[in-house]
Amino acid sequence: MILKFYFCKMNFKIGDKVRFLNEKGEGIVSKIINKTSVGITIEDGFELPFAVSQLLLIYDESRIQSSVKYVEEPPVAPLEKKNLKPSKTVEKEGIYLAFSPEKENEIAHSAFNVWIINNTSYQLLFTYSIFSNDGFKTFETGHINSFEHELIETIDRKLLTESTTFKIDALFFDEKEHTHQLPISEVIKLKPIKLYKENAFSDNPFISERSLIINVCEINGHKAEELYRPDMDLSKIFFQKQTKYDTSKTSKPHVSNNPAYEMEIDLHIEELLENYSGMSNAEIIQIQLKHFQNALDKAINDRCRSLVVIHGVGNGRLKQEVRAIITSYKNLKMHDGSYSKYGFGATEIIIN
Repeated sequence: MILKFYFCKMNFKIGDKVRFLNEKGEGIVSKIINKTSVGITIEDGFELPFAVSQLLLIYDESRIQSSVKYVEEPPVAPLEKKNLKPSKTVEKEGIYLAFSPEKENEIAHSAFNVWIINNTSYQLLFTYSIFSNDGFKTFETGHINSFEHELIETIDRKLLTESTTFKIDALFFDEKEHTHQLPISEVIKLKPIKLYKENAFSDNPFISERSLIINVCEINGHKAEELYRPDMDLSKIFFQKQTKYDTSKTSKPHVSNNPAYEMEIDLHIEELLENYSGMSNAEIIQIQLKHFQNALDKAINDRCRSLVVIHGVGNGRLKQEVRAIITSYKNLKMHDGSYSKYGFGATEIIIN
């Protein structure tokens, strides 16, 4: 077997996937600062500056092949895209939000089409809102027939990375006889780094474009309570409700008294705050550490066996601060969290 190695000097480009040389972790080039520095978007969604000398470009097969010249072959006509009809057997019945790149061959620079998919047997009245500043702003309202989808807007990549929290409100109805469904109001948080990953976009049974599909709700999870029927015995219903709500509470042992009880806290800022735009990295870390300290105090007071802290990889600053707090306690031990579950982004604290 003959192995060939390709060595080439290559400038970083927006959308390149890189690995950090001096610490664990990977990221996506999202900004060219100057000849020696670039901005890297890490898994937390934050953009951090890095020196080019501290980064290693990850060469996947497609990138290596793009740097090698081949004999030009006659172009092959692209396959015709078909309008695929949603199938209840492929995906669960429910509402979906989809993002598809406007320019599929330039995902790193492309704007995105936003779709709402109604994969239910009901007609849908909906509102589509985006969080900005101190609240949600509604951008679109409308009606979607059963098992159909609608293009809501085409949103610029920069705006999409700044506005990552969406809200879908929907009412289910049908002109023919149907089972009553409760309305929904669901908030969806999008991690911007997913928009740089080509494998995040895939073929789907809903729309012809390769898309990032996000489940908003499953229809079976929002069924209403049984409605009144003329043959119902109202006295029995009243008695059942009175029994349900008037039963005196009995004392139960606190779950934390179980020595095997474990706690888990996710310190990613999007899990702690709905709006953190405009905050500095220092302010964000202070909030994360405050939440961690409160969770640690609770775990100790409740005599938990362990506390798993999900801090992410990033530049390692939050992990260092968390572990510095842990080492200040004499009765605590720590080790890396389960790699299969958290990768390199968690620390497990054992409470003696």
